[in-house]
Amino acid sequence: MTYNWINPEDYSMDTLLYFDRWVLQYLLSRQPDEKDHTAYQSLVGRALWRYPHVVDFCRNKAPECAAYVDAALALVPHDLDDRAARQAETDFLRYHETFVVYAWPEAMEQVNYIADWDRKWLDELIDLCGMVVLDVGAGTGRLAFAAARDALRVYASEPCDRLREHMRDRIALTGIRNMKVLDGMVTCLPYEDATFDAVLSGHVVGDDYEGELGEMRRVTKPGGWLVICNGDDQFRRKRPDPELTRRGFEAFCHESPSGGIIYNYRLRV
Repeated sequence: MTYNWINPEDYSMDTLLYFDRWVLQYLLSRQPDEKDHTAYQSLVGRALWRYPHVVDFCRNKAPECAAYVDAALALVPHDLDDRAARQAETDFLRYHETFVVYAWPEAMEQVNYIADWDRKWLDELIDLCGMVVLDVGAGTGRLAFAAARDALRVYASEPCDRLREHMRDRIALTGIRNMKVLDGMVTCLPYEDATFDAVLSGHVVGDDYEGELGEMRRVTKPGGWLVICNGDDQFRRKRPDPELTRRGFEAFCHESPSGGIIYNYRLRV
């Protein structure tokens, strides 16, 4: 799905130099929704063809991807020219636009799901006053900074180094004293059992409901809350997520300034 979050002409494959190992593992492997795997791998090779320094970085940052990269480069046609290589590069970056913005937090802040979001939608779901809160997959800190207004303490868990540093810079700039940024994946959170009064997330749950929600529930205190507060976009959803409602989540709905129908969720643990 194309969201049009970026103009790929404004970016290059040097973007990969800013990615963490787990992102490279995803980009440089078989794509779960791609039926023609060879065509995708050929695209990778053509996109990397003009970037030997990026190839070298990928091999060293994610050595398990080295064989995939070598095989992709072996698919590059002998008559490939710079124009065709640049086209492959922009096609690759467009295909992975949701990852490209991870490398460029300032661009991510302009995406509608952040720019059009209003903190009132979080306030509708939960009163965080006096709570110790975890924001999972915090990104640029949309939920974490909103929560810091009322919460006793906020921990922003984010697996992308560029986004963690962006949040830390903002904390230093604004003088926020009740928020801490840490590494962590939703399926492997670096916190003890029953640590938080509320665990927040947005655009995180959905690939592995059992693993993701199970880990979020593990770190939540008995009687605490799981809150899924999504950003705003243009997609007009017709119903709540059945996987979440089946698990007992209460659904809330609003219309986005972007034109979409947005569902948010909460569950008492």
